[in-house]
Amino acid sequence: MSSSSPPSLFALASQTILKDQVQVIKALDSLPEMLFPPFFSEAISSRNIKTVQAMVQAWPFPCLSLGHLMEAQQLDPDIFKAVLDGFGVLLDLEVRPPGCNLEVLDLWTKSPNDTGNLHSPTQPWNTGISIQKSEVGQPRTRRRRLDHASSPPNQHLLDMQLDMDLCIKRTCPDQVLTFLIRRLNLGKVLPQICCRKLTFVGKKYRYTILKKIMDNVHLHCVQEVQINRSLNLLDLAMLAPYLGQMVHVNTFHLSGVHTYPVTSFTEKEVQKFFTRFISQFLPMRQLNHLHLDSVFCLEGRLDQLLMCLGPNLETLAITDCFLSESDLISLSLSCCSSHLMSLDLSEVVFITITEDLEGLRAVLLRASSTLVHLDLGGCWMTDTQLTAILPALRLCAQLQVFRFCGNLVSRGALESLLRAMLPPRKPRTMFLPIPQECYLPVEGSLHSGRLQVYLAELRLLLQDIMMSSWSLETHSNIEYDTIELNLRPAGQSASSTTWALDCTCASVRPYRVSA
Repeated sequence: MSSSSPPSLFALASQTILKDQVQVIKALDSLPEMLFPPFFSEAISSRNIKTVQAMVQAWPFPCLSLGHLMEAQQLDPDIFKAVLDGFGVLLDLEVRPPGCNLEVLDLWTKSPNDTGNLHSPTQPWNTGISIQKSEVGQPRTRRRRLDHASSPPNQHLLDMQLDMDLCIKRTCPDQVLTFLIRRLNLGKVLPQICCRKLTFVGKKYRYTILKKIMDNVHLHCVQEVQINRSLNLLDLAMLAPYLGQMVHVNTFHLSGVHTYPVTSFTEKEVQKFFTRFISQFLPMRQLNHLHLDSVFCLEGRLDQLLMCLGPNLETLAITDCFLSESDLISLSLSCCSSHLMSLDLSEVVFITITEDLEGLRAVLLRASSTLVHLDLGGCWMTDTQLTAILPALRLCAQLQVFRFCGNLVSRGALESLLRAMLPPRKPRTMFLPIPQECYLPVEGSLHSGRLQVYLAELRLLLQDIMMSSWSLETHSNIEYDTIELNLRPAGQSASSTTWALDCTCASVRPYRVSA
C-alpha cells in the first residue's frame, strides 16, 4: 500500500477540468486570480501546452517566477517553449489583454527579491510559483524598438521584462537565447533583459545580432561577467561600450584573448584597442574578483590595467600568460595588492624573469598580511627562484591554501619550503610538486621506489617540524604530479582528518601507512 497521501479534491477537480483545454482557455477571463497559480501548476504537470501558453497571456499578476522549477529540472522543454511563446505574444501587443498584468517573467533560479509564494504551504493548491514582482528598487526603462520604420510613430508596445542569467553562445544555445534570436530574425522587438550574470561562450554572433541583444540588457543590473571564447583585441574593443556601463559588476572573468586578427595588428593598434578595453574598468568601483586567463596582451601593460581597477579588489587571477619583471613590480606598487585575499599566478612562466624574482617577492611581501589563497602552480620555478621568495612566503601567516605543484624543485628546496611555512597558525592545505629526484632522468617518468622513499622521509620531516595533525596524499591523475598536504594546528579535533598516507600515482601501486 502506498504511503503517499491521496490527491486533494482540488487537485482532482483541476485534473478533470484541464482535460478540456478549449473550455479552460475560454474560461480564463472569469477564473479568480487566486486560482491561477494552482491551475497553472497543474497545467504544467499535465503538460497541457496550449493551456500553459494561454495562461501566460492572461497572467493577472505583475510577475511570473519559474526559476525554482528550472532549478529542480521540473520544467519540460515543450512547456518552457509554451511559456516563452505566450510571453512573446504579449511582447507584440500594444495593449494588454483584459485582466493580464504580467510585466516580468522571472527565470532566476534564486531570485534575490522573491518575497515568497502567494499561498501558504498548508493550502492544498500551494504551487511554489511566485507572483511577486522581482525587480524591487531597480528603475525600468522603456524598451527601444529595433525597427522604428516598421510601425507607426505613435505605436507603443508593452514594456515587458525578462529576468534571467543570460548565456550567449552559438553552439547549442539554450531555449531563451533561441527565443531571442528567433524574434530578431523575424524583425520583432525584444524584452528588456535584467541579468545578474552575463556569459559569452564559444564562437561569437555577428556584431549586429550581439548589439541588438546587448541594447536590451539592463547593464546596471549585471553583477558577474564571464567571457570564455577566443577573441582578439578588436572583438574586445567592440564590447567595451557595454562593459563600461556595468557599474555594479562584482566578478569579471576573461579567458582567451589574442593580439592577432586575420591580418596582424600594428603595435599602435594593439595599444589603442587595449586602452579602450581597460578603461571600461574605471566605472566598476564594486569589482572584487578579477580573473584573466590566457590574455596574451598583458605583458608590459599590466600597470595600465592596475591603474583602472577600483579599491575593493580581493581576488586577482592572472593565469597562463607572459608577465615581465616590470609587470610584477607594478603589481607590488598598486593599491590593490595590499589587501588581496586571493592571488593566482598559475601557468605564468617565470623563465624570462630574473632568478631572484624581485617583482614576485615584492608582491608577496605587500600582500602577506591578507593573503588567504595563493596559487603559483605550473610556473616551472627552480630551486633558486623558490629560495628567493621564501622570506616572503614565511610572512603569509593567514594563508590557508597554497598551490605550488608543477614546479621543478628538488627535495632539499621542498624541505626548506616546509620549514619556512610550518607549523601554520590556521588550518592549511598545500599542493606541492613531487621532487625531481623521484623521476627517471631520461624518460622523465615517476619512479615508484624513489617516490616511496621520499614519502617516508616526508612523513618523518612533518613529525619533526610540527605537532599538528596532518594528512598526506599524492595524485598523478590531475594536471600535475601533486602531493596534497592537509594541516591543522594542534589542539583541534582530529575527527575530520584522515590518519593515513594514501598514494594513488598511476605508476605506483597504491598503499597506506598509518599515521
